[in-house]
Amino acid sequence: METETKSKQWMRYTSLEPVKRLRYEGRELLGKTLYSTEKRDGSNVSLKLDELDVPHISSHNLDVAEDSIQNNFKLTPEYPKAIDLLMDERHQWHTECILYGELINAGVSPTRIERKKKKANWILFDIYDLTNRKYMDYTLIYQKAYHFHIPIVKLVDVFIPLSLEELYAKVEEQKAWCRKHSREGVVIKDYANQVFAKEKIDLPKRPKLEKPNKSDIDYPPMTEERILRALQHAFDEVDEANWKTVKIAMPVIARHIQTEAAEHYY
Repeated sequence: METETKSKQWMRYTSLEPVKRLRYEGRELLGKTLYSTEKRDGSNVSLKLDELDVPHISSHNLDVAEDSIQNNFKLTPEYPKAIDLLMDERHQWHTECILYGELINAGVSPTRIERKKKKANWILFDIYDLTNRKYMDYTLIYQKAYHFHIPIVKLVDVFIPLSLEELYAKVEEQKAWCRKHSREGVVIKDYANQVFAKEKIDLPKRPKLEKPNKSDIDYPPMTEERILRALQHAFDEVDEANWKTVKIAMPVIARHIQTEAAEHYY
């Protein structure tokens, strides 16, 4: 039966955060060519082939997608086309791939942002090249989707930000586009360095907070009970003969005091 065998090379789609919550708050995207694609409002459903060319359907969180998701995906016109694409990649180009797409069911979307749909569809948004261990760029994905008549997420913009102000302004501009076109948000991708971010229109704006230094926080003084507890732990660790030797005992005492302070916020 299809998709019963657990995939050995299934890979969950990359985790996405807003630009300002990236590791370097977006600085890593400056000077890079960025592709911004629409984020569709549905279920993240991926497809790959097992060793015997049997299709394997996964969801965003599960290697083997729930039966309802599998059944809905198989009923879409894109399902057989996606299999043909994977077969072509494997047997014509000797490339192993995972196709990632958004399953848009008929009716109202989960967030109710998109307009009501008459029929279910699966929209391709990324292809991971397992052979070369990277996501393919948008141009290549578009070509493959075009050749196999598979719908692909719309390209909203291509840009190269030279400053954080320019980058953040672009994000707001694209979110305005999403509101106008009833889209959940955008995914911003630096394919060259494989750095992806997402921006959604249903999240509140968070004012920028200056992170305080740890030394700036005014914790209350440690209680006598906690100090004695730390001293007892230190005494248990240092043998009695060395307890009055400052250079031996003091570092141990300091470490246990610090542990008590960290655990109980003193």
